[in-house]
Amino acid sequence: MESRELQGRVARLHYQHGMTHQEIGELLGLSRVKVTRLLADARRSGIVEIRIHSSASPFDDLEAALVGRFGLQQVWIAPSFADERRTADSVGMTGAQCLRALVPTSGTVAVGLSSSVAAIVPHVHAEPTPDLGFVPLAGSWGGISRGMNPHELALRLGTAFGARTYHLPAPILASTPETAAAFRADPGVRETMQLAAGADLLIAGVGGMDPRSGILIDVLGRSEQRQLVANGAVGDISARFFDTTGRSVGGEVDERVVGLSLEELTAIPHRVAVSFGPHKVHALETALRTGLMNMVVTDVDTAKALTKAASDKRKSG
Repeated sequence: MESRELQGRVARLHYQHGMTHQEIGELLGLSRVKVTRLLADARRSGIVEIRIHSSASPFDDLEAALVGRFGLQQVWIAPSFADERRTADSVGMTGAQCLRALVPTSGTVAVGLSSSVAAIVPHVHAEPTPDLGFVPLAGSWGGISRGMNPHELALRLGTAFGARTYHLPAPILASTPETAAAFRADPGVRETMQLAAGADLLIAGVGGMDPRSGILIDVLGRSEQRQLVANGAVGDISARFFDTTGRSVGGEVDERVVGLSLEELTAIPHRVAVSFGPHKVHALETALRTGLMNMVVTDVDTAKALTKAASDKRKSG
């Protein structure tokens, strides 16, 4: 990314002086394409903030349809693009709008495992809320995680909101059920999990069972994946797998998780699913239909697929 100084110069010329991309390029000796990229970087970095003084959503009708079909508290929909990275960024931007609307000034927000939640962080520009806390739903894992671990997400969101953050000092998936039980018995782990269970708001991804449809499914062994499918699993929320009725799928994988149970996380009153893509529609539809999650941030294509899936189920039922 270019320097913030250059981003700021280009932004002032465009937004304050009304110069076109071509005019700025000629003035500063830059290509028109580079000027466009610098303006986009200026928005992502927070140098430029665009405020739209309207509550209107470009997808009001579709959002209302999802609320009605699934009995949801609220829905936020982002545009879809042919480039998945652009869609992820758009969903992240919309997720930031959701958080700004929902995050309380005090209390606790529980954060689950999710690449889509990670996409929200760059778009959060909020006033400091020192009486607010962000806590992970589950432990973390080692190695490169690209900022998607619950602990990292809680830390990054807490920093963006100027809030407190908490750490759950354990792996998300222990090597054995016995090791997981030992971690859950640790006073520090138990205290953080109790804090997460008492959260006012939950934000997490919903993963599917196909390859690349969820962070956790891709790190499990083939035999573990097959066993979960055989037991009826259709998706997961922060490593807790569920079936088509929204019930928890037991077994060794579930016993190895260090984090809130499915029953505990669904006791949190406000639960936002941030998820999109054709490979996640079945899992997301199940999570919304069964009440595991009662709000959603997604893209247009996924929203349309969800309404179709809901209609098909009604017809077949």
